[in-house]
Amino acid sequence: MSYDPPPPPPPSGSASQFDIGSALSYGWRKYWRNCGPLIIMTLIIIVVNFVLQLIGGNASGALSAVILAIVGLLVGVVLAMGLIRGSLAVVEGRPADWRMLFQTDAFGPYLVATILVGLGVFVGTLACIIPGVILAIMWQLYGYVIIEAPTTVPTDAMRRSADLTRGHRWPLFGLGLVLFFLNLLGILLFGIGVIFTYGITAVTLAWTYKALSGQPVSPA
Repeated sequence: MSYDPPPPPPPSGSASQFDIGSALSYGWRKYWRNCGPLIIMTLIIIVVNFVLQLIGGNASGALSAVILAIVGLLVGVVLAMGLIRGSLAVVEGRPADWRMLFQTDAFGPYLVATILVGLGVFVGTLACIIPGVILAIMWQLYGYVIIEAPTTVPTDAMRRSADLTRGHRWPLFGLGLVLFFLNLLGILLFGIGVIFTYGITAVTLAWTYKALSGQPVSPA
C-alpha cells in the first residue's frame, strides 16, 4: 500500500521554509500558548514510565523481565503516538487533550515502524556510529506520517520521512542537538524543567514536520 497523503489542516497559517531558528521560535511560542494540556500529557508520560520502571525493578526471573519489557514497549508506543497526536493538534490550531495519549489508531503500523527504525539505527550505530545518526535523522518523521495517515505501510512511512528530510539533514542534526541540550538542561534543573522542555520539543518537531511537508499551520 502506498503513502496516502492526509487532507491538509485548516488554512489558518503556513509553515515557512524549515530552519532551526524558525522551528525553535515557533515551538517555544506555541508551547506556552498551549502549555496546560501539554504539561498534563507530559506528567502522565512521566508517571506511567516511572511506574513501569518501578515494577520492572522489582521483577523476579527472566520471564517476568521479558514480559515487562514487552509491556513497556507497547505502552511507550501508545504514549509516543499520543504526544505526536497532541503536538500536531497544537500546530494545526486544534486543542490538545490528555485522552489523545490513549488512542490506539495506527498502533500496528507505528509499532512495526518503530521496531524497524530502532533495528536500523542500532545496526548503523554498531557499524560506525555515524550511519546510525544518519538513519535516525532520515527516519525521524515516520511517526508523524503514520499518525496523519493511519493506513500508511511502515516502510512507506520510513520512505516518506527520508524524502521529507532529504536536503535538510544538517539543519535537522543541529536542531536535534539543540533540543537534546534543552532537555538535558531541564533534567539538570532537578528534573522539573523537563516537564516543560519535553512539550516544547514535541511542538517544535511537529512544526518541523509540517514545514518540511509544506502543510499550513496555525499562527504562533
